[in-house]
Amino acid sequence: MEMEGKRYYTLHKMHTPQLERERERSTHSSDAAMAATARALWASARSQPPGGCARQGSSLLRSWLCRQHATASTVAVKHVLSSTQGQLSDVEVKVTNFKKEDKGLATLAGDVFDVPIRPDIVHRVVRWQLAKRRQGNASTKGIHEVSGTGRKPGPQKGSGRARHGSLRGPQFRGGATQHGPKPRSHEIGLQKQVRRLGLKVALSSRIAEGKLKVFDTVEPSTLKTREMERLIADMEGCKKVLFVDDAENVNEPLCRATGNLHYINVIPAKGLNVYSILQHDTLVMTLGAVRKIEERLHTPINR
Repeated sequence: MEMEGKRYYTLHKMHTPQLERERERSTHSSDAAMAATARALWASARSQPPGGCARQGSSLLRSWLCRQHATASTVAVKHVLSSTQGQLSDVEVKVTNFKKEDKGLATLAGDVFDVPIRPDIVHRVVRWQLAKRRQGNASTKGIHEVSGTGRKPGPQKGSGRARHGSLRGPQFRGGATQHGPKPRSHEIGLQKQVRRLGLKVALSSRIAEGKLKVFDTVEPSTLKTREMERLIADMEGCKKVLFVDDAENVNEPLCRATGNLHYINVIPAKGLNVYSILQHDTLVMTLGAVRKIEERLHTPINR
């Protein structure tokens, strides 16, 4: 009788109205798939990159992942991403300038500017860049490097105190550091194909967000910082801008005009990288820089 009573209580508990309401809510929820996707993206964004990645790089990666999720969520309303995104099809963009003049259309290579969005590849490239730029010059002195006498501080036996062979040991003030850091390289290996794919993904994400602008030239009409600040303010939704020029070196007039604006940076086409793209929300490239990037990414990899 006791077992039957427990079984009856269990069955009665399983059919409570509250449990039925919970089942109905979970069954008829139309956003279950979207919620699962959001949780997965947020979990991957909050996870710290392994290998001692800097906090700045991880926060940039989290913001980029959240922006990609927001872009994918609003695709049906804002048409930011089309259903053909990531199909390696050529992309047509408008060519303009600082004065918003129409300079025609430009066709961008689909295998560079229309690849599938891969946050995992971007994560690996950012880790590789941050690890490669670390100096790794931390150094401590061992027992044979610290200054001091090598004389035995006291007799081995008979004094009643602990045995010591040197005053330069790690247990003494001013002594050596045991197992301390030495200058080393923090670089990690990453295949060239993955590095190239990371740059393609970063460029494709800017195209998908509508944050990549193509100018015929970035040569400023004036060297006045106030005038450049006004021109940047006229661009819609531009908070941090990265200018990429096709010159061999940095564009000196543009650097002089934007030198006091901390949210604007200028680099040549050969210096374009994934981390710099993630640091800025808008990418402004000259048509010559676009062609140089395409040529750089189409060059066969030497093995």
